[in-house]
Amino acid sequence: MVALFKDRSPAAVVWLFILSFIVHSHFIVDVPVVPAGRSDGLLSVFLSNYIAPLNPVIVIFIYHAFVIIQALRINYLFNDHRMYSKNNFLAAMVYILLTGIFKEWGNLTPALIENILVIWLFAKTIRLYNNPNPKTLLFNIGLLIGIGIILYHPSALLILVAFFALTVVRPFVITEWVVLLMGVVFPYYFLASYLYLTDRLSTILLYIPNWGLNIPRTTISPAFFVTVGLILIILILGMVYSQQETRRLLIQVRKNWVVLTVMLLVMLPIPFINKGVGIDSLLLWIVPASPYMAKAFLGPKKNTLPNLMFWSLLVLALVKNWQVVP
Repeated sequence: MVALFKDRSPAAVVWLFILSFIVHSHFIVDVPVVPAGRSDGLLSVFLSNYIAPLNPVIVIFIYHAFVIIQALRINYLFNDHRMYSKNNFLAAMVYILLTGIFKEWGNLTPALIENILVIWLFAKTIRLYNNPNPKTLLFNIGLLIGIGIILYHPSALLILVAFFALTVVRPFVITEWVVLLMGVVFPYYFLASYLYLTDRLSTILLYIPNWGLNIPRTTISPAFFVTVGLILIILILGMVYSQQETRRLLIQVRKNWVVLTVMLLVMLPIPFINKGVGIDSLLLWIVPASPYMAKAFLGPKKNTLPNLMFWSLLVLALVKNWQVVP
């Protein structure tokens, strides 16, 4: 089955659509939930007011559209920047499979929509290397992060990702760091100005992340540990294959993988340091995880192990989404 996604062909795109509908086949009887009453950013307000009242069929269509578009965007981004030894659709395949691994990831949440900005941020970050006009690009990166935080507060850790990426990709220049910080603050400047003019400046705290130790509510069962274990095994295997290929890569491509590694590590504690968020917030993490896990499917010369991992992820997603096991 994995062989269908190892080539960059139009047929693989069709299979991605089919895969998304299979992974989330439970939508036939269980419509994706649109969380309401949250205070984690403007996206929650938008979803509660404008998406939740829609017909369930439209909600299902919107969910699939976001998942497939994001999967394809990640895939084209990594292929176009020669991050793999050969063009393929494995990163998109893994992204779609991961959205079905946890029940909470199969809902239409702010984290799912925010992933568009996370992918966009990485696309801009990898353009920093040898960029002739880095300050404009850095300001746009900061602006994207600032807007993202207002829309979904747990994405605030992207600030660390951006500064780490700047450290890795470019030599230290204090003005570039200041420009990046100005971009992050800029959306809050306009927001504070608007709230002041409308005599609501005291509500500014609603748009600032609420940090603190947090234990996400999720069902802890043997299936949960199997899921986490499988993800970690595939991720570690992907990192091993990535490390073996590092010496053959261009310097720019190596730095891009380093930036992705930083994003992978920095975004992992998101659900544990943002008060009130659930395991669905960890959906942001699958953006950097998917390309690495795709390496585990691309690395082996024979398809036996990749096919075993594929069917394990697919069966696990179906079993959990159809609530055969909690």
